[in-house]
Formats: sequence, C-alpha cells, structure tokens
Amino acid sequence: MKIKKIILIVFFLLFLTGCQVKKSNPLFFEVRKEGSTNKIYLLGSIHTADKTLYPLPDKIIDSYKNSTILAAEFDIIKYTQNIGAQISIMQQFMYTDGTIKDVLDEQTYQKMEDILKEANIYSSLYNAYKPIIWNSLVENAAAIDNNLSEEYGVDMYMLNLAHEDNKSILELESADYQYNVLLSFSDDLSLYLLKDAVSNYELSKDALKELYEAYKDGNLETLEKLIFTEEEVDPEEQEMIDTYNKALIDDRNKEMFKNLDKAFQEGETIFCTVGLAHIIGENGLVNYFKQNGYTVIEI
Repeated sequence: MKIKKIILIVFFLLFLTGCQVKKSNPLFFEVRKEGSTNKIYLLGSIHTADKTLYPLPDKIIDSYKNSTILAAEFDIIKYTQNIGAQISIMQQFMYTDGTIKDVLDEQTYQKMEDILKEANIYSSLYNAYKPIIWNSLVENAAAIDNNLSEEYGVDMYMLNLAHEDNKSILELESADYQYNVLLSFSDDLSLYLLKDAVSNYELSKDALKELYEAYKDGNLETLEKLIFTEEEVDPEEQEMIDTYNKALIDDRNKEMFKNLDKAFQEGETIFCTVGLAHIIGENGLVNYFKQNGYTVIEI
C-alpha cells in the first residue's frame, strides 16, 4: 500500500537536528495571462535536501530576482523565531492522560523506537505525543537516513534569500493552518498513518531517495508517477487514504490558487515555492491555472 507522503514543513522544523556530480534542474513553470504583463513562477519545493541540489539553475534565480514577492506555504524563518507559538501548538498534540504506548501495540512501538534510535532522534519524552507526531518523526528519520536535511530544503533556501533581500513574502497559509489540518484527523486515521509508516519504513526510505534524485532531474512524468501512483487496498483503507490526501493536497491547493490569483490580479509578479505535490498532478496548481484562463509553460 502506498500513501501520497505530503510531509508538512512544520514537522521538519520540530526535529531539525559530497561533491556535486551534476547540476540539478528542478521542474519550473511560468504562468501568464493574456492582457497582463506580470507573471507567476512556480517552483515545486522538496522540504529536505542536501548540498548537491545547489546551486539552482540561473533561470530560477533570475526569475526570483525579477519577481516582486515570494509566495510560500508560510514563512518558516519567522515561525522558527517564535518559540512560544511552537510550544503552544505542540501542546495540542500531547496526551492529557496516558501515552502513545496506551494506543499502540508493543511490536510497532519497538520497531518505531529502533528506527528513531538509528537516526539518533529518539527520546522517551516523545511518548507524551499523539500518533501523528510519531508519524512525522518516522518520516524525518527516513530523511536523516538518506542524509537529507530541512536546512537545505528549497523553501528554506528561497525564504532565506527573500529575508536577505527584504523581498515581500506572501504566506499562502500558516503553521497554525497546517497543524489544524492534522488535528482534524481521527484517531483511527492517525494510527493507520503511523503503522503504515513503521511497517513500510525501508520502502519509504528507498522511495524518498528515488524521489529526491528524480526531483533534481525535473522529469514531470517520473515525478507524477512516484508521487501519485497508488496501490490497491481494501475499501476501508482507501477511505482513510482519500481523507488524508484530500486534506493534505486537494483542499490546500484550492486555497493556494485563490491567494496566488488574487495577488496576480493586484499586479504582482510572484515567485511561488510550495511542496511539489501541490504544483503537479491532476489537482495541482498548474492545472488550476490552466483551467482558469492562464497559460502555463515549463521552462
């Protein structure tokens, strides 16, 4: 069984802990509309990466320089400076009575503990947190095992540039919004996601490595296959997967498009970097723009 793993930026911020073989060439799109001189540039982000991704191609950096604002899911840098807000949000994911061991079978917990210890991110203090936090820890361990870090994520890189250049930043959503999406998940769904992440850890780790290499190559067909292809599961599992994907991808894409469209109508030239799964695919931003009278070209 395969779930579209859309890892929210906020979770990599919680647990932040070579030589270049060839130049990277991530997927990059230009969006125009007849009668307007301003543009939107779409760069799908990967939230964890390494030094081999950089430098980004000149076409990307030049487009950023020509933009009037940078659009991102939210301003990671500003958020990480607000320790009080982070503590307040994380308290919502803690049990008021009991621990993760009360809802998770011993075998899964032990395997999960081993995964985190191998990545050097285990702490017994995490037992106070609910399954969705443990799910993010397991996903973060897969990134660490692949020598990938949030420090080199594309969104972090572009936001650092924007802060250095004093460029205006458009937050398409917020950290609170992303957390509230996860808080809306039922206990059954959260446990299902965690058990799937643990039982398929080695496969997920290999898949992340494959996805990262494909991201650097920028092949649209390959990336859509890796991100959106699903295996057949029973109806009950499929319902939970659909709930997860609707909340993490489809619903968020609609709101992102509305905010980008509004900024474009106001005359801004926008450089947008959000998770790659929000850019491509049937319900991605590229298709939203095409369906609403924009011309989108890959550059």
